[in-house]
Amino acid sequence: MADTFKRRAPSQWGEGGALKEEILAAAARLLAESGREEALSLRAVAREVGISAPSVYLHFKDRSELVATVTRRAYEKLVAELGEARDTRTPHTPGSALRAMAHRYCAFALENPRRYRLMFGVERIVGPREDSPRHPVWLVLGAWEEALAALPAARSAQVDGARDALLLWSALHGIVTIAMALPFEVDRHGLERRADDLLDRIVAG
Repeated sequence: MADTFKRRAPSQWGEGGALKEEILAAAARLLAESGREEALSLRAVAREVGISAPSVYLHFKDRSELVATVTRRAYEKLVAELGEARDTRTPHTPGSALRAMAHRYCAFALENPRRYRLMFGVERIVGPREDSPRHPVWLVLGAWEEALAALPAARSAQVDGARDALLLWSALHGIVTIAMALPFEVDRHGLERRADDLLDRIVAG
C-alpha cells in the first residue's frame, strides 16, 4: 500500500518559525521511535510534517544540523528544569537545592520518556572527537558542578568538583535507567529515596 501523504497548509507570511518547530517536533518523534540517527531521513521528516522535502532545507542545511538542534533542545530543557528546581526549593540551602535537582532529574525522565530516550538512548552516527566539547551533554554536567560548588565550605571540601559531579550524574542516570527498563510501574518515591541515598554517599553530612 502506498504511503499516504497529508499536505500541510502553506505557511503564511511570518509563520516560518512555526514550521521550524513542527519540523523539530517531527524529527524528535521519529528519532525516539526508531532509536537510530542513521534511520532518520529528511524525506521522512517532511512526510511527517506534511511538506515537501526541499522545504526542510529552508530551515536546516542537512540531517546533522537537524539532529543536533533536536538534541540540544532536549538537553536545554533538562538543564532549565534542574535550574528551576534548584532556585525554587524551600527552604533554599545548597544541600536542599541539590536534592531538589536530583528529584527533578528523576521526574524529568519519568515524565518525558521519549525526550529522555532521545538524549541517552539513540544510536548515534559517530562524529569526530574534536566536536565533543560542543555537545550539549556538558550543559547538564555543568549544572551538577555548579550545585556541588555551592555547598558550604566544610562540605564542598569533601568533593572534587568535576569528578564528583560526573560520578553523581552517572550514578543517578543509572538508577533512573534501571527503574525505567524494568517491566513494572516505577515507584517514584522509591526512586527519590535512592537518589537521596546516593547524595548522602557522595556528599557526606
